[in-house]
Amino acid sequence: MANIDPPVATDQSLQGVIKTRQFVLIALSSSIGAGILIATYSSLARGGPGSLLISFGVVGCAVWITMCALGELSMAFPVKGSFYEYSIRFISPAWGFAMGWNYAINFLATVVFELVVLVMCIDYWDSNLVAYYLLPALIGSLAALNAFGAGWYAEAENVFAIFKMTVLSTFIVVAALLVGNAIPIETLPREDLGARLWKRDAFKNGSAGFLFTFMNAGMAYGGTEMLGLLAAECESPQRAMRLASKIVPTRIVWLYLLPIVMLGFVLDIPRDERLQSSKLSPFVIAMDQAGLAILGTIFNGIIAVAVFSMANASVFASSRVLHIISKQGMGPPLFAKIIWGRPIWALTFVFMVSFLSFVALVGGGDQVFYWILALAAGSNYFTWISICICHMRLRMAIRKMKLNRDNILKWKSPPGIPGSVVAILVFIFGLVAQIVAALGDPGPATLIASMLGIIIVIFFWAVYTVIKRTQLIIPLNGIDLKPASEESVMSFHGGSDIEMGESRGTIGMEDDTRGRAYGRRDDT
Repeated sequence: MANIDPPVATDQSLQGVIKTRQFVLIALSSSIGAGILIATYSSLARGGPGSLLISFGVVGCAVWITMCALGELSMAFPVKGSFYEYSIRFISPAWGFAMGWNYAINFLATVVFELVVLVMCIDYWDSNLVAYYLLPALIGSLAALNAFGAGWYAEAENVFAIFKMTVLSTFIVVAALLVGNAIPIETLPREDLGARLWKRDAFKNGSAGFLFTFMNAGMAYGGTEMLGLLAAECESPQRAMRLASKIVPTRIVWLYLLPIVMLGFVLDIPRDERLQSSKLSPFVIAMDQAGLAILGTIFNGIIAVAVFSMANASVFASSRVLHIISKQGMGPPLFAKIIWGRPIWALTFVFMVSFLSFVALVGGGDQVFYWILALAAGSNYFTWISICICHMRLRMAIRKMKLNRDNILKWKSPPGIPGSVVAILVFIFGLVAQIVAALGDPGPATLIASMLGIIIVIFFWAVYTVIKRTQLIIPLNGIDLKPASEESVMSFHGGSDIEMGESRGTIGMEDDTRGRAYGRRDDT
């Protein structure tokens, strides 16, 4: 019987340097960026707060289920590379290849997206500021921050996390005070705020508007699965994933759903189509409408910091994934190299791609914004579907082989297989929704943009399957369920001085690791 021997946790090239304290704050707000802080404006304009709240609530619940599934996988098989390596182990090498590059391309595009949005945030203060000079400075700042490695990245993200939680929490309180007449308003009729405004705009454009909001939700929650990647560099990966599975529900309600509810109470979106395509933050616009210009300026500053934070997180994620998939023989060998304890060449490539943000400034910026939004949403949905399928096949393989589940699973996902099935259905609906919504817009470019994430995944999967002639799916009784040994787990997140610049243990390991990941053997 043919079997695929998946990667094991013996790579010492990236040391566990992120503390649990750092991880908790990152888990709360690391992926909060333009998806919730900026892109929600166009979704509110096209679908209304009711549609947006439902899509964010449904997708958010499915994302929590996915995090529980990832927590179960991560604690049973703590391998570097997280979810994409689970695709190799539990689905097929071809699908793992597609998911690895899907994830890398997703965050490469997100770096560009966040940089474009960051320029738009700064444009709020000074529209005459030349973006061609501003972008190199922003890219240089990201490069300097990432040059210090994972420990500095985590500390920077802790600071950014406080800013992001502060602006969203403050908005919730201020919006509640506005609705409750505790803050005087001269720019808007008092009776237009609250329930009346919500009822008027709750479900704009019917089903077409409702379906459009799922693209925004898919983008906004993107990066939550990055906790699985980041856990690989924590002092205690298993404890980190357990915490993440508990933190995600709090994060969804506090930092996504409540702000959307309050936006529906206080934000009056004009019917003008030009304004509906605005890239200004709805939180800033709401404060300006209420005559709280100073607070709007403060919000815009903090949101700019938050967007920079997401760009920083995307640089970290894309460079690490490029390094990992290249180390497994799935990408250019150059990206697998570690210099001074950093994946320097992978980082260099990421920053080269980041200069594509200039494209959005020469014309057609709105279209670039939409294309990247659609690509990120589709990519995220595929990532989450893969995690849930891996979780289901893990449970099914245990049952098929009649093994003791307690000996393999150190922590069990509360929703179990039924939860993963529900999450997959939600994500498939999200993929279909953004395609159907695109059918209502003129021009084939919009439809292609909505399908871009699907096209990329299918392309990479098909190319690998044809060239390598691998099996379409690993049979359940061919899945390797051997738990990681204690020694492997210890060497995985400790015992290396790589962050101090010593990359011992990496030379000569690449061919061996590659062989374990993709070598086939016959069991007799």
